Amino acid sequence: MIYNDGIPIDFLDSKRRCAVKRIILILMIILNANIYLSAKPKPVGISFGIFYNSLSQYGEWIELDFGMNVWRPRSVHRDWRPYTIGSWSWTKHGWYWDSYEPFGWATYHYGRWYYDEYYGWIWIPDYEWGPSWVEWRYDDYYIGWAPLPPYAGFRINIGIQFSINWNSHYSYWNFVRYDRFCHNRVHYYIVDNSRNHRIFSRTKYRTNYYMERDRLVNGGLDRDYIERKAGYRISERDIASVKDYKSYEKNRSSYGDRIISYRPSEKEIEKYRNYNDYEVKKSERRTSLDNEKLVVNDRAYSTRERSSDRNNEKLVNRDSENRNVDFDKNKRELNKRENIDLRNDKNENRIRDYNRQMEFEKKEKREVKRDEPRIERNRESEMKNNRSTQQSEPRIEFKRESNNERTREYNKPDIPSRPERRVESNERNERSKSSERTERNNSSERKRR
Repeated sequence: MIYNDGIPIDFLDSKRRCAVKRIILILMIILNANIYLSAKPKPVGISFGIFYNSLSQYGEWIELDFGMNVWRPRSVHRDWRPYTIGSWSWTKHGWYWDSYEPFGWATYHYGRWYYDEYYGWIWIPDYEWGPSWVEWRYDDYYIGWAPLPPYAGFRINIGIQFSINWNSHYSYWNFVRYDRFCHNRVHYYIVDNSRNHRIFSRTKYRTNYYMERDRLVNGGLDRDYIERKAGYRISERDIASVKDYKSYEKNRSSYGDRIISYRPSEKEIEKYRNYNDYEVKKSERRTSLDNEKLVVNDRAYSTRERSSDRNNEKLVNRDSENRNVDFDKNKRELNKRENIDLRNDKNENRIRDYNRQMEFEKKEKREVKRDEPRIERNRESEMKNNRSTQQSEPRIEFKRESNNERTREYNKPDIPSRPERRVESNERNERSKSSERTERNNSSERKRR
């Protein structure tokens, strides 16, 4: 064995080999990290200010919590739901929702929708663009979609991930037959909400979001599958991005091979980035949103969390000064209180969801019970009408006269009144008396003769 300064050369070679392997492993990790970072979508430089200025004329902004501003549409009918007035098209981004509403460029491609018990449908802003943010259901006859909640976020290599155990209520869904799915006026063919429960119970659930060449794609249901069910081919349409809102308003109503998509220019974004003159309505009631589980609008919620942390620190310091208790003990007590509040809030949300489900079911039962007497009344009125028509119709009878000719006589259904009957009976009596008198006279004359 050969030695180098008292150390075997074979031992030195094995040590060098291990060092080389470590270097190669570190380089591979760095390379993979660079590839992962390059695959992430580039952040969109859109700001809350441009959302506020563009949507204020079509609705109102409401502050539900610290720094959490939501938008509610105005001038929509009672049964309105998101993703109804528009059309579906297949593009390089997958299923794209082409909205015909003036606020659709923002509310259907950024942020999430949520149904609040007090305010109805509200929109929570976010800054990540997508062709549409929906979840899907399907069976052999119908395809349906519903807006994703603010608890759903997109993650690379995962897709859509929920922060809570979420199940959209069946009343949130829009169902159509496959042959009407890509119709220009799909809202004409959406199934009535009263039938949603039956269709919802027999359909399967699906979400299919993924990244492809730095593009976010809403795969949804496979296009080939929908083509087979619909019975016709669905062509791919191009998306033409427009930076001027006036040209977007002018061209979005024209139908053709291209879809007009509004993306605000950097100049317009910078114009409203530091805009602070907001008119936001304060919330009148506590919302049913679980604010700590939201995964959208991280910038707004980070400021809210910072402000809440400051308030908690003030409370802890105040307690320590008044009671002369250690800071660590106060901190543990505060954490316990926060945990108790979190548990109470979760229980309240569960109870609220359960009560909402029960209210929907009670409402359906009430509607059925309310309709039953009305249907019975309609049936009884129809039967009465049929009887009255049968009684009022004249009966036709045929008589044979001496000359053997048939003549029609109509028996009038009208029954004479009581005084008329008396007059007729008196006349008959008088006639009978007169006839008896004449017979007596005739008989007397005969005897005389």
